[in-house]
Amino acid sequence: MKKIAMSLGLIFGLGVYTLSAQVKNAVTTTVDVNGNCGMCKKTIETSGSDGKIAAVKWDVDTKKATITYDSTKTNEQAILKKIAQAGYDNASFRAPDDVYANLHSCCKYDRAIATKAPEHGMEHGEHQNHEKSQESTKTTAGKLDPVFHSYLAVKDALVGTDADKAAEAAKKLSESVAQVDMATLAEKEHHTWMEVNKSIAASASKIAQENSIEAQRQAFMDLSTNLYRLAKDAESDMALYWQFCPMANSNKGAYWVSQQQAIKNPYFGSKMMTCGETKEKI
Repeated sequence: MKKIAMSLGLIFGLGVYTLSAQVKNAVTTTVDVNGNCGMCKKTIETSGSDGKIAAVKWDVDTKKATITYDSTKTNEQAILKKIAQAGYDNASFRAPDDVYANLHSCCKYDRAIATKAPEHGMEHGEHQNHEKSQESTKTTAGKLDPVFHSYLAVKDALVGTDADKAAEAAKKLSESVAQVDMATLAEKEHHTWMEVNKSIAASASKIAQENSIEAQRQAFMDLSTNLYRLAKDAESDMALYWQFCPMANSNKGAYWVSQQQAIKNPYFGSKMMTCGETKEKI
């Protein structure tokens, strides 16, 4: 029996190694994850692994998970959040109480030694307040809100037809983009951020370098399209509006994002301040 067990362990280990080897741009970390048995092991590894994007191996004895992931497509926090949502407290997230309660009896590990880390991104004190008030776990301030606020400052400067202010606001937008910590982003917004952040930075840089308000407005079109994509997937409580002017861009039309439902046109300013309509509330 021992030989059989060793053989199975070797086969499994080779399987995990093969899966990890398929992950591109690989980053490997070792993290504490609570659990008890082989059933826990299967759930933890299945919930955290994702094809060629992430591979998880959990050790029953040490209660540690070795995580290998493609750093261009996901991050450690996103993987640990999935594991917590499957019922297992770990170094960054506490599993929801109802999910833990539904685990098989042999899988109910001792939560007295559970992580002190957030549940659904909240500290324990916040979680206690959540239990009392039964409010949503969604945080008020999103990790990408500084980017949105900087973009809105650029928009407001263009509404005021002030090229100098637009350039200054665009510099601050570039700074906001550079300061984003991708490791703190949720999985969906992380993926979108990876797709659009370079384009947002390029547009911001162009606006910052331009002296012509018309050239700035032209660059603002691409900036707005990418900002909209990001806003759609971002975890934020900011109320934003996707707005459209049919006469902008030589009557081809152009969009922008605003924090106000009232139309204040960044492409024409005072010449046609209210030209446009709200297409969508984000």
